[in-house]
Amino acid sequence: MWTNIGNWFIFIWGSIGVFTGYMACVHDWSHKFLNMFMMCAIQTSWVAYITGMVATGRLSKLSAENNVFIPLAYSPTDADVNFMAAMGILGIMAYSFAFVGSSAFMVWCLHAYTTGVPETRSGNYYAGRMWVYSGVLFWAGFLQFLLGCYCQSRFDMDDLKYGPVTAAFWVITYPGINIFIGLFQMFNGVWGMARIGGWFDFNPNFFQFSMGIQWIFVLYLQIVTSLAYNGPVFAMAAPTLAAYFLPLSLMPAYLDYKRTSLPATFSDDYYVVSNDSEGPSEGIEKTDDKKEAAVEQAAVEQVEGESGV
Repeated sequence: MWTNIGNWFIFIWGSIGVFTGYMACVHDWSHKFLNMFMMCAIQTSWVAYITGMVATGRLSKLSAENNVFIPLAYSPTDADVNFMAAMGILGIMAYSFAFVGSSAFMVWCLHAYTTGVPETRSGNYYAGRMWVYSGVLFWAGFLQFLLGCYCQSRFDMDDLKYGPVTAAFWVITYPGINIFIGLFQMFNGVWGMARIGGWFDFNPNFFQFSMGIQWIFVLYLQIVTSLAYNGPVFAMAAPTLAAYFLPLSLMPAYLDYKRTSLPATFSDDYYVVSNDSEGPSEGIEKTDDKKEAAVEQAAVEQVEGESGV
C-alpha cells in the first residue's frame, strides 16, 4: 500500500512540475509559493523509496530456498541473499538521492530566480554541488561493479536459461555489462571530483561528452539489453528505471557546465542593469535619430554658409 501511495506522490508532484517548468520556460512566470509547495511535494518521494528499502530488508530474512533475488538454479546460500539485499538497499539510496536531489535542486534554482537573488548561484555554488553528485555517481558505479563481480565469480551466469539476479533497481543478466558500466561510472565520478580540484580540467566539453556516452551505455546496456533478454516480464520496468537512472548522468554534466561558464563569485554589479541602458531596438532607434539630427545640422550649416550669415 505504501509503495502505491509513494508512487502517487511522485506522479502528483511530477505533473505539477511539468506545469511549473512550462510556465517558467515559455511564459517566464513563476511564484515563490508554488516553488515552496513543489519543494515540499518532492520530499514525499521518500515514502516510496523508504518503503522499498524496508521491503528489501524484510525479503532478506527469507531462506535461500524461498528467496526472491536469486534463481534457485544458481544454488544460492543465505549469505548470497543477504548480500543481494544489502546491495539493493544501497542502490535505492544512491539512485533515490540523485533523483530527489536533482529535482529539488532545480526547484531551488528557480526559486532563487523568482525571488530576485540569482547572484547566490555562482560558479563556486555549482562546484560544491558537483562534489556531491560526482560522489554519488562513483558510489552507484562501485555498487554495480561489486554486484557484477560477485555474480560473475559466485554464479555461472553465462547461460540465460536460469534467469536474472534482481534486487530493487538492479537487474543482472550478464555480469560483464554491470562490471563495464560500473567501471565507467566510477571513472566519471572520480573525473568529476578531480575537475573541481583543478586536475584534468581541460576542455569542458570532454566531460559532458563522456557523461553523454555513459547515459547511452546505461540506457542501451543496463536497461534495454538487460531487460530485453528476459522477455516481456521486465518490459514495463524500463521507463521507470530510465527516469531513476537519468539524474546520475545528467547532474554532473550540468553542474560542470555551470561551474565552468559562470564566475567563481559574482561582483556586486554582475546582475545590475542601468536605468539608462539601451536595449537592442532602442539603441538602433537612437542611433538613427542621431544620424538624422546630424544630417539636419549639416544642411542648416550649408544654408547659412551660402547665405553668408
